[in-house]
Amino acid sequence: MKANPRILLTNDDGVDAPGLAVLLDIARDLSDDVWVVAPTNNQSGTGHRMTFGYEIEIEARGERIFCLDGTPADCVVAGITHVLKDKRPDIVLSGVNRGQNLGDIMHCSGTAAGAREGALHGAIGIALSQAMDYDHGRDEIDWGPAAELGAETVRSILDVAGARDTYFNVNFPICAPSEVNGIRLVPHQRFAHSPFELYPSDNPGKHFVTILNTPKPLDAGADFHILHEDKAITVTPLMLQQTDMEFVQRHQGRLPFTGPARA
Repeated sequence: MKANPRILLTNDDGVDAPGLAVLLDIARDLSDDVWVVAPTNNQSGTGHRMTFGYEIEIEARGERIFCLDGTPADCVVAGITHVLKDKRPDIVLSGVNRGQNLGDIMHCSGTAAGAREGALHGAIGIALSQAMDYDHGRDEIDWGPAAELGAETVRSILDVAGARDTYFNVNFPICAPSEVNGIRLVPHQRFAHSPFELYPSDNPGKHFVTILNTPKPLDAGADFHILHEDKAITVTPLMLQQTDMEFVQRHQGRLPFTGPARA
């Protein structure tokens, strides 16, 4: 790990979210060169959406703390190319998200997008989420595992992080910090089908897009099972290069040409 790295923080729960305060403590345990650019309001589920064609306003909220009326990806762009343009960050940390980001769900995660956008700019991108039990309501969450073990987890990742074509998705389990069963490098769960569905609201004609049930079966070696059943911190390395190279190599030259016939 580089001595005193420059660290940019963002999240998708908003600049006033308690998880961002947890992330600040984590980052300040790693460096004294820590900056925040986070959304003004909650941007959960926005994925990697960029705000194109609309003006964005950046507001200073404190020393080295800024917010803007955009998405997590917007925030990272603003942080790297505007706020810190004279000395870009070495690391982008996104989170700590309120609730787990597991399996295919991460494709719509604004938290994951913050880390991904950081990696696209050449930084080491790490998304962090604290798991919670949604059956007990959204107000009941114990930040203890992320707060107490977050800095150690990030250090462990930085010690092995190599190619900048990789970013990382981290989840902390629901348990006391003393009960956490280590850190595991795991693949993300590929569900049998998308977990999202349309759910009717109590208001006639209105609906929610939500997750009612987790698609089964689950892989015992993937993030979903390891986090919830083994109570381990899950770390999933993800690639920016999404091309299925095996497919390209296997079928190169085999696609039929359907253009106009040559004379």
